[in-house]
Amino acid sequence: MSILNRIRTILAGERYCSDEHLEGYHRIGQDVYVLEMELEDATEPHAKAIARAARCFQVMGDALLQDAREDDQKRSVASITHEQAEVLYGRIPDLMVAARQEAAFAGSARVSLPIRLGKRVESGHTCPLEHLIGLQRAADDLESLLSSKIQLARLEGDKFKESILLAEEARTRRRTGDSTVGRLTEGKKVPADLHEEAEESYWTALSSYLLVAQGLEDPSVLSHPARVSSVKSKLDSEDRWRITSESAKREIRRSGEWQIAERDLDEFWESHRLTQEEREYEATVENLLRSGDIVENGYWYCCPFQSCYRVVQGPVHVVGHTVKQHHAFVWEYGEDGARGHFIQVESFNRADSRQYCGDEDD
Repeated sequence: MSILNRIRTILAGERYCSDEHLEGYHRIGQDVYVLEMELEDATEPHAKAIARAARCFQVMGDALLQDAREDDQKRSVASITHEQAEVLYGRIPDLMVAARQEAAFAGSARVSLPIRLGKRVESGHTCPLEHLIGLQRAADDLESLLSSKIQLARLEGDKFKESILLAEEARTRRRTGDSTVGRLTEGKKVPADLHEEAEESYWTALSSYLLVAQGLEDPSVLSHPARVSSVKSKLDSEDRWRITSESAKREIRRSGEWQIAERDLDEFWESHRLTQEEREYEATVENLLRSGDIVENGYWYCCPFQSCYRVVQGPVHVVGHTVKQHHAFVWEYGEDGARGHFIQVESFNRADSRQYCGDEDD
């Protein structure tokens, strides 16, 4: 590719996959295949579940970069697509180590099951059609990978109930995304929010298929309802104070700001759109609090005044991020309907006061 063409792809928000990158990803795929052959006769179901998760990450990464792999003409892909593929491929080496450890000695792998999809790369603007097509292809490929085992699981009834239910959810979510992508490929104008809904639908489908893959190898990983991604969390409550820190509530009441806070919380939840990643975050921190791996470390300075946390036994893994021992983190839920994001730092500084919507207008 010429320098001029490279500049054009950068300005267009695209990225050219070098031969070195593609070769590296190809080797990762070969390593996953070798791992599956090694564990074909293994008796430890957790090991097989972890290996299957690794295979799913490889399939998703390959699907996203399919356009860059065409033999006749290598094409650039959207930057968000390349970055997302890198994140997915980056999960595989640790999973391969964990699978081999688990196969050698049950319970020795330092990963929590089920494996979650983790970080989703955000574009910061309307999701490109090319990226939606890549996500669509990833969902299709995972469905094809799992279809025969899903059919066999249906014959065994309740044993694979959770996997079958998640597979139905994934199939439905994928079709929702397909509807929007179909309109876009036909040249029809589609509102930006439908682009985002399609991206969310595909991501939910991929998240569910990843769980299905593990549940088909080891049904026990999905046996606890709180560990299944489709379960509702306290975020789905109608309580305006649903995730506000208890210490924040005490200070708000003591400062005479209760009514102001109620107004802000009502406005916040009216405009905020919950995501599966946020539900996973809340479920994860609840588990980490119960296990004593993290402790509450103050609260966020603005609405909804959610708890911040500090790692006391680490590192810990939270929605695709690794947080070191003694470091702090929080999920920042965004303002005015904006998408939230994960924040981790060595430590948080104390704010002078709480921030309310009216404060921003002064």
